[in-house]
Amino acid sequence: FEASHANIWNNEFEMTDRRNGNIYTYGADFEQTSVVTNLGFAITPRWSFDVVAPFASRGGGALDDFIDQFHLLIGSERFLRNLNNKFSRNFTVESNNQDQFGDKNWTAVGNLVLKSKLWLWQWRGSQNGSCDCGFSLSGQAKLPLSEARSGMTSGHPDYSLLLHLGAPIGKQSGIWATAAFTSLGKNDLFKDWPMRRWAQMYELSMDFAFTDRWGILLQGRVESPLMNKNDLEYNYTTTDPLAQTLYRVASGWNSLVSWRGTESLGFRWRSQGGSQINFLIIEDWWFGKQDSRGDHLYVTNAPDVQFTVQAHTHF
Repeated sequence: FEASHANIWNNEFEMTDRRNGNIYTYGADFEQTSVVTNLGFAITPRWSFDVVAPFASRGGGALDDFIDQFHLLIGSERFLRNLNNKFSRNFTVESNNQDQFGDKNWTAVGNLVLKSKLWLWQWRGSQNGSCDCGFSLSGQAKLPLSEARSGMTSGHPDYSLLLHLGAPIGKQSGIWATAAFTSLGKNDLFKDWPMRRWAQMYELSMDFAFTDRWGILLQGRVESPLMNKNDLEYNYTTTDPLAQTLYRVASGWNSLVSWRGTESLGFRWRSQGGSQINFLIIEDWWFGKQDSRGDHLYVTNAPDVQFTVQAHTHF
């Protein structure tokens, strides 16, 4: 069971499709509260089946001003938040000035996910639940429960293959790595856009125990771009190079055409029986010069920040 609250900040902007001259508009400025329930069944000691129901609700929220003030405090870039409504709820997708949404739904279970996992090599930590590690393969199918024009799903199935590898560290700690490859179905919101048909995801998670019950969590994840960058051109509204950089960084440009990286820091509590509760703060940044600001990191603001609580129990 997972509950999270995230701030999404992508300033609205326009792009030109180099293939056909189409003009696309994209913007995403809202906060999302998510609740994900994952119910798994072990059919054999090595084979399991899961059903996942992700619920999401989007609103204006209250984190915009907090994040802006924090950026001021540390002397960081404000990403144009000071020039926009700090409590807005906006999700814009247009093709040649035509809105791609129908009846927009801000609260829904947009998809149902079916998963199956084969645990080929089992390597467990000495403490119950500390590291259910080794090597496993899993497959999953995301099945939409509504149309893409509702804004809560792509409207078509996606299919993924995942590889998992983990190893215990001492008696109570562990490290895990996951690689995922997804065949993306069509997305009717972006039906004319140069959308990629294959996606990748790589994740590394570390759990370092400092007592019998408590531990520190460190996680990193990177996901491949959604769009083909070479087919798109950012439409600037200014000729000033510095202003162009600011507008591009504040917009959803990086989140659409660049690898999206997120990092998590938190702690966890584990019971003697192996049940666990995690508390995480998730931020977005990755290595590279896409921001063109003279450093070696860039951001996508999707999410800008996210607070997550996860609970795992078995029976």
